[in-house]
Amino acid sequence: MIVLTYYKKIGYACTPLSIPYKTTRSCILKNFSKETLMKCVKENLNDLLHILHWNVEHDIFMFRISSDIIPFGSHSINQIKWWDSFQDELKECGQFIIENGIRVSMHPGQYTVLNSPKEDIVEKSVKDLEYHCRFLDSLEVDYTNKIILHVGGIYNNKELAMQRFIENFSRLSPSAQKRLVIENDDKSYNIEDVLMICNQLNIPAVFDNLHHRINPCPFTWDEIIEKVAKTWKTEDGPVKFHYSDQDEIKKGGAHSKTVNTKNFIEYIKRIGDIEADVMLEVKDKEISALKCIYSLNDEVNISIRTDQWAKYKYCVMEKSNFFYEECSRLINSEEPMSKFYCCIDECLRLPYEEADFKNTVEHIYGYLKYCTTTKEKDKLEDLIEYEIKNTMKIKNELQKLCKKYKIDSLNQSYYFVY
Repeated sequence: MIVLTYYKKIGYACTPLSIPYKTTRSCILKNFSKETLMKCVKENLNDLLHILHWNVEHDIFMFRISSDIIPFGSHSINQIKWWDSFQDELKECGQFIIENGIRVSMHPGQYTVLNSPKEDIVEKSVKDLEYHCRFLDSLEVDYTNKIILHVGGIYNNKELAMQRFIENFSRLSPSAQKRLVIENDDKSYNIEDVLMICNQLNIPAVFDNLHHRINPCPFTWDEIIEKVAKTWKTEDGPVKFHYSDQDEIKKGGAHSKTVNTKNFIEYIKRIGDIEADVMLEVKDKEISALKCIYSLNDEVNISIRTDQWAKYKYCVMEKSNFFYEECSRLINSEEPMSKFYCCIDECLRLPYEEADFKNTVEHIYGYLKYCTTTKEKDKLEDLIEYEIKNTMKIKNELQKLCKKYKIDSLNQSYYFVY
């Protein structure tokens, strides 16, 4: 059992997969209009509040807000004072964040490069960082809520590029300076480089385990944890770490589809008994966040256990009857949830067995056969008969039918995620 003092909060980034909310509505530049932007912002902020409510209901108290929540947030075409127009909505979100002890952050994209040798890029980067800062300031949240940034490029002279970052930092507003933290990356700046910059600027460092695996430094793990922790002052809040696993198929640095439970628990042990929050960088977002939270808690009530099994069971059924029976046994036992999730992880890595996949498809179609049209039924039967190896095509057809006929037990499960 991992004692919960190892961490305070576990979070995920931007857009949840299993609930119907998003904060990334936008438009293309040539179609930009005030009316379109106002509509997008209003809907994005409304969904942000829905996401925050859902997160709190599910014990998730850490969340990365998408940079796209205000379309063209730092672009010159956007001359709208959105912070005034949506003051009430922003304050409502901020108040909910404060009252529920949520920690939020934002992470500008790859084109925000503070150490570029090109002045126009630096100017745009400063504007973009100030936009992110204004958004967090408009929520009226304190300085434990951060903006995460990579150092940038090397530009043939790493020492000069680092110095340029330090100099350009002074171009940021005092509020942006207080919010900015920098993270090690997988190509140019390892955690030793980041710590050097952070110590000069007196700002916090964020340690990313996967980036460190690809772009290491001479420090031991314990030295890294200690040195990173020392960069966080009281007003910055608990230390913030990023966690991800390597995708087993893609090239180095690609995030895995789901968190490996065994690896994550080992990572938490290695952090040690310090107050720290962990942001997951993983493709299945809140699904992995729930997995990690429940894996660290032996006192998960039976309703949560059975609900989690209901969401995963068809993902397991289509891969292996053996694992289906084993997961069912674990969820109804007194074994910790971490064992259940380890079993799920192992099963999801398996290739499809034709018989198990076909059995699952036919089982799921049992929910649909009394409401589908003859044409829909014939199409699905033809897919099963002649294209059974095309698993994604069949699952996409099932998903379309489940959405059309509102089969909530399937739509709210993870069957169409994996």
